[in-house]
Amino acid sequence: MIDPQRMAIRPQEIIAHRGFSAIAPENTLAAFQLAIDYGADSIEFDLQLSADQVPVIFHDQTLDRITGSPGTVRDKTVAELKQLDGGTWFSPDFLGESIPTLGEALPIFKQVKQSIYFDVKPHAIWPDQAVKELLQTLQTADLMQRCIMTAFDERFLHQVRQLCPDIAIGYFLVESADYSVQLEKAATAGNAILSSLFPVLLENPEMVKICRNHQVDLVAWTVDSPTDLEKLLAIHVGRIITNSLIASSCQF
Repeated sequence: MIDPQRMAIRPQEIIAHRGFSAIAPENTLAAFQLAIDYGADSIEFDLQLSADQVPVIFHDQTLDRITGSPGTVRDKTVAELKQLDGGTWFSPDFLGESIPTLGEALPIFKQVKQSIYFDVKPHAIWPDQAVKELLQTLQTADLMQRCIMTAFDERFLHQVRQLCPDIAIGYFLVESADYSVQLEKAATAGNAILSSLFPVLLENPEMVKICRNHQVDLVAWTVDSPTDLEKLLAIHVGRIITNSLIASSCQF
């Protein structure tokens, strides 16, 4: 538990990593609803396409870790994916929890107080039509202004911006050596964040001020230690992706 007396400030944004994945199976409707119920400000999740071009929420390229079944997401239709159990691997209490489509998750995402972070996986190329339909879905749901599209595949970010110049996007920072290049991309794109592994920021705290000077905010992932959270807050990083600090961080 975080001691409020030791904290100078509350994190400005607690972002539930794949939902409240410390207490529910990742990337499921149960995990997303629990994140909301326990007070998370925002939700982060993984998105990819099924064989029939439906956006589904799932992290891995292969299905075996979560469902115990062979194959990949991109080679299965939604109907086939819906036959798989995405919850029992975590706990028998979640027997029957399925792989959700984006459409199924939208009613929960509408409850999010701040932002909805998409991590679009590079497991398959998105046709332009699929990107267009994704953006239309978000527009129809009146969620566009709260969405931040991040992706390791920067071709996808280019597709998104070509179709929707105003949407927020995010670039990943995994190694300190990539900092200058990734910052330049985000600053040039505008309305963009850097989503960084948190040790990179703790090892290079000067990056935080430089990013702010370029009007690029930072998001730190994945932070599950109260001590690490305090260190990040001390260098003025307040947007935190976490599996487990949701309830405790929202108490002060």
